Amino acid sequence: MNRSFLIFLFSSFLFMACKSPKPAASGPADKKNLSGIQKTEVLNLFYNANKEKILGNLNNAAELFSEVIRKDAGNHAAMYELANIYAEQKKFTDALFFSKSAYKLDSKNIWYAISLAEIYQKNKKFSEAAQVLEQLVKDNSDRVDFYFEWATALVFADKTSEAIKAYDKLEERIGISREVTIQKSRLYQRMKRDDKAVAELQKFIALNQKDAQAYGMLAEVYQNMGEKQKALDTYNKVLEVDPNNAFIHLSLADFYRTNGEKEKSIGELKLAFNNKELDVETKISILGSYLSLIELHPELKDQAMELCHLLLEAHPSEAHAHAIHGDLLIMDKQLADARNEYREAIRLGAKEFGLVKSILSLDYQLQSWDTLVIESEDAISRFPDQPLVYFFNGVAYMQVKKYNEAIRVLNSGVKLVVDDKNSESDFYASLGTAYHEIKDFVRSDESFEKALQVNPKNSSALNNYAYFLSLRGEKLDKAEAMSKLSIELVPNSGTSEDTYGWIMYKQGKYKEAQTWLEKALSHDSDGSATVLEHYGDVLYKNGDTQKALEYWQKAKKAGDGVSEQLDKKILEKKLPD
Repeated sequence: MNRSFLIFLFSSFLFMACKSPKPAASGPADKKNLSGIQKTEVLNLFYNANKEKILGNLNNAAELFSEVIRKDAGNHAAMYELANIYAEQKKFTDALFFSKSAYKLDSKNIWYAISLAEIYQKNKKFSEAAQVLEQLVKDNSDRVDFYFEWATALVFADKTSEAIKAYDKLEERIGISREVTIQKSRLYQRMKRDDKAVAELQKFIALNQKDAQAYGMLAEVYQNMGEKQKALDTYNKVLEVDPNNAFIHLSLADFYRTNGEKEKSIGELKLAFNNKELDVETKISILGSYLSLIELHPELKDQAMELCHLLLEAHPSEAHAHAIHGDLLIMDKQLADARNEYREAIRLGAKEFGLVKSILSLDYQLQSWDTLVIESEDAISRFPDQPLVYFFNGVAYMQVKKYNEAIRVLNSGVKLVVDDKNSESDFYASLGTAYHEIKDFVRSDESFEKALQVNPKNSSALNNYAYFLSLRGEKLDKAEAMSKLSIELVPNSGTSEDTYGWIMYKQGKYKEAQTWLEKALSHDSDGSATVLEHYGDVLYKNGDTQKALEYWQKAKKAGDGVSEQLDKKILEKKLPD
């Protein structure tokens, strides 16, 4: 449907958009019972109160307007101003008292009436608001906007029939119009009087036979009534009177989808996406709705991708079209292509941090460490207050073995973390690893202790700290306890099971070590060189020298992560002395 088809009831704030900020009165109210000196004093108080209000000092203004009222009990202008101040401060009960007082003293004042109606509505007194607005309409029958306000208040008061009568009175005044027809049609639908809604729309269409919006609404009503053929005929009438109407294809797509005609539905969506009259924001919004649907209905992924290609063909320079294509590619596990689309979105002007975050995350998942260094450095320059970009940068530097740079960046980033214990703990855990790599074991241990102080259940920190202690052969009981906890927190982790097995090995518990390393191998789908070498070591200790050699050789083939002594183990077919 055309956006203009999607007309809803006017809100209670419609009139506020068009009324001017004209004051209620030019000054204080009748002062006939005051002496000359008293009148002057009241006048000065009023103007000082108004000055404080203009300056934004509402409490001071309220005190001064209250003082005006104490000195001049009939000063309705001060009551009006005080009511509005209380309303702005959300003191709606107090606001209502003074607004009613002002209105009672001068019920013909338009601004008093408008203010009272609004404050009644703030207090959920919609019937009372409607009464005030009804009188306002009687006193100002030429003001179309007051009719809409009156009808809206009646709707909120659950007086739908009376709201329709209010629109009838307006229609008597201005004739049949699209706005009034739409409101009456919606209200009749609310009352389950679809026949009346149809009659209103048909009455309007009889006078406006080329109004696509009215046909579209009529088709919607027919669809709600279950009159499928009438709905389809009316949708087709829209195409007849407005052939370039892109939104009607969206309505037809919804119509066919509701009727279970999937092929016709997607066909209409394609026509809509190919239509240049359909704005790119609407297309992107439609595709965005697919993202959540695909998780429940994976078969929709191909549809969404096809529509996205149409979107990109029509809008190749639209940044957010590339961004949503990236989202769809991630769902399709095309990570490298998704990263390229996010990069293109940024090149075309998208500035959202979420896109940068996605790119860095994909660099990490794709293990593009050199690229992650470059792109996270750029992200730091663009988003210097975002801790996450420092974290990615630090991790990237560690992966390319530039540990001092990693330490510098991680120390800068952790200072930016606010109220996020998990993130803060991860920063310190990463610092612990970086310090370990440069053999600054004191700072390494300090960093891991900070990580676990902030988040005692950081499984990665527990595992890495335990493993580094085992490598040094220090505090093995503490290492064992931390490693055991990391396994409890994240079961079936090959990395954590390898650590625990290696701690058993260091403690001379070779049978237990073999059991845990076999678990690690079963859960290590990547075939870690470290785990393979450890398993070879424990096999040797358990007397299976031939199999130990096989696993040492597998570890050498697996690549990074082996010890400096692996070649010697293979050459001598035994563990070094």
